[in-house]
Parts: sequence; C-alpha cells; structure tokens
Amino acid sequence: MSSLAERSYLSIGQVVNYLRGAYPDLSNSKIRFLEDEGLITPHRTPKGYRQYSKEDVDRLEVILHLQKTRYMPLTVIKQKLDSANDLSTLAFEVGLLSDLPMKTEPKETKQKLHPIEDIPDILGVEISFIRALAENDLIRIIKSPQNRDLVDGRDFEIIRYCAELNRFHIEPRNLRQYVSAANRESTMFEQVLIGMLGMDDSDEGREAKLERAFNKLHDLTDGVRTALLKNRVFESLNAVVEDADVNVIDDELTRAAAAATEKNDKPTSTTVSKSTRRG
Repeated sequence: MSSLAERSYLSIGQVVNYLRGAYPDLSNSKIRFLEDEGLITPHRTPKGYRQYSKEDVDRLEVILHLQKTRYMPLTVIKQKLDSANDLSTLAFEVGLLSDLPMKTEPKETKQKLHPIEDIPDILGVEISFIRALAENDLIRIIKSPQNRDLVDGRDFEIIRYCAELNRFHIEPRNLRQYVSAANRESTMFEQVLIGMLGMDDSDEGREAKLERAFNKLHDLTDGVRTALLKNRVFESLNAVVEDADVNVIDDELTRAAAAATEKNDKPTSTTVSKSTRRG
C-alpha cells in the first residue's frame, strides 16, 4: 500500500480544503454532484475511493470560477471545457489565474513547524511537491529531534505561489533563479533596514517600523523588476512578430519578382502579314 508521501492524488476532503479559501461553500457533496453531471471524472481506488489529480483540481476550479463569476449553467461549462485545447489557457482567459486570491495564513500557523505528512491536508499539495521545493532551495525541511521532517509555516506562502505557478507548467527547478535573486536582494534590504533601527523603539514599534520600510522597499524594487521583465519579454515577442512580418514581405517580393521574370522571359508571338501584289 502506498504511503502518503508517494501518492500522486488528493482525497476529496483535501481538494475541498485546498479550494475553500476561494470557494467557502464548497463541500464533498458539491464535488460529487459535479461528478454525477459528468464535469469531472476522478480516479477510483480498487475500494472505490475518489482520488483527484492535479488536472482534476484545475478543471474543478475552472468550473467553480465560471459558476461564481459568469453564472454559466453546467451544460455550457461542460461544452467550454470539452472544446478547450489547454486547461491552463482557458483558466487564464476566463480570469481565474489572475483573480484567484491567495489565502493568508493565521499568525499562529506561520509561527509553527508542521509535520510534512500534514501538509497535503493543510495546503492541498502533494508531499513530493514539497520535497521538490526543498531540493531547489525554495523552502527548508527541518529535522526534529525525533528525525521527523517539519515544514515552517512561514514557507506556506511560498508553497502556495509555487503551486499556482505549477499550473502554468513552471516547475520548482525553474524557480531557482528567484532564490539567487532573493539572496542578493536580502543583503541590500538588510543594509537599509539596519540603518533604520532605533534603540529607543519598543519591540512592537520597531517591528512595525521595519515592516513598513520593508514593504516600501519591496514595492519599489518589485516595480523596477516588473518593468524590466515586461520590457524584455515584449521586446522579444515584438522581435518575433517583426521577423515574421519581414519574412512575409520577403516572400511576397520574391513571388512578385519571379512573376515579373517569367513574364519578361516569355517569348512574344509576332504575326507576319503577307502582302499581295496586284499584277
């Protein structure tokens, strides 16, 4: 029998927990109803238990989003899903991936270490995904004195963002560049924030002051990073489009030149008139 760490599916309860932040009314019976209507088809264990893959969860989320924001009947939603070439593209087109709010963890959850086997129930992600994040230095897995693997609650936000990016087929190994960038930026931030520490501040006042300063620095540097990234991406995309346009023009000119050459090389027929003499 497979252990929790080896599973590639989520139970119906874990799916409800994962999506409940955006859809508070979601329940096991609601998911079973959607299955009865033919909108989702989860895997079944030999004993008949439902198991949901990542694709099943993504499909379910699109269904719930279209119901909530577009008020679409289930028959129309099913047609839209069945005709879509790519589920991630459809989710982006209907505004799901840009509008879905990220769940904020309670303070007591952030300040706590959690056994790794509890993470699927808390966050709705697989243990193998958590380990992949740790292997790529995006989070840390901490060993307890009893040699149990623990996850810091402060890493939950990172886990959620990475899980969302994974829906675009961006894997943990693709995000290592952000670890390097964060390491460089943290040094710069620390230098600025250390200079703002006041010895006469209370612990609570100092923490609030540093948090405000950090948020301001983050907003400014994030603005620079976003603008640079956007410029680079669209410069590349525009270059591709321009190259395509140039190729089309080249093809049209080549065809026009070939047609002109063919016309010039074509032999002209002359009609010789025979004059008749009268005699």
